[in-house]
Amino acid sequence: MQTLNTLSTPEEKLGGLCTMYAELLEENRNTQKQMKVLQKKQNQLVQEKDNLRNEHSKAILARSKLESLSRELQRHNRTLKEEGIQRTRLEEKRKEVTSHFQVTLNDIQTQMEQHDERNASLRQENADLAEKLKKLYEQYKLREEHIDKVVKHKDLQQQLVDAKLHQAQELLKESEERHEREKDFLLKEAVESQMMCELKLQSTFWSPLLRGEV
Repeated sequence: MQTLNTLSTPEEKLGGLCTMYAELLEENRNTQKQMKVLQKKQNQLVQEKDNLRNEHSKAILARSKLESLSRELQRHNRTLKEEGIQRTRLEEKRKEVTSHFQVTLNDIQTQMEQHDERNASLRQENADLAEKLKKLYEQYKLREEHIDKVVKHKDLQQQLVDAKLHQAQELLKESEERHEREKDFLLKEAVESQMMCELKLQSTFWSPLLRGEV
C-alpha cells in the first residue's frame, strides 16, 4: 500500500498492482515450490526420523541382545573360568593322586622286593632247616635203631642174667637141700656116734663092777 500510494495514476497503480500480483504470484509459486521442497524434505525428514526410530529401536534391540549376549558371554566366561579352575584343581588333584599312587606303588614294589628277598631267605632257611631236620631225623632214627639194638641186647643180657640167676637159685636151692640132707645125715651120724660112745663108756664103767660082784 505504501508503494501504491507513491503512484499517481490508476493505470500506474493497476500496473503496480499487476506487477505486485505477478511478483506475489511468482513468490507464491516459489513459496509453493519451497513448500513442496520443504514438504518433501519434511517427508524425507519424517521418513528419516522413522528410519532413525526404527534404527534406534533396532539399535536398542541389538543393544539389548548385545547386553544379553554379553551377560551370557560373561556367564559362559565365568563358567569356563570355574571349569578351568575346577579342571586345574582336578589336574592338581590328579597329579597329587598320581604322585601318591606312584609313591604307594614304589613302596609296594619295594616291599614286594623286600618280601621276595625275605621269602628267598626264608626258603633258604626252610631248606636248611629241612636239611637239618632230615639229618636230625636220620640221626634220631639211627639212634632209635641203636637204642632198639641196645635194648634188645640188654633184654638178652637180662634174660641171660635171669636164666643164670634162676640157675644159680636152683643150684643154691639144690645146694641148700643137699646141705640140709648132709646136715641131717651128719647130725644123725653124730647122734649115733654119741650114743655109741655113751654105750661104750657105760660098758667100760659097768664091766669091772660087774666082774667084782661076780
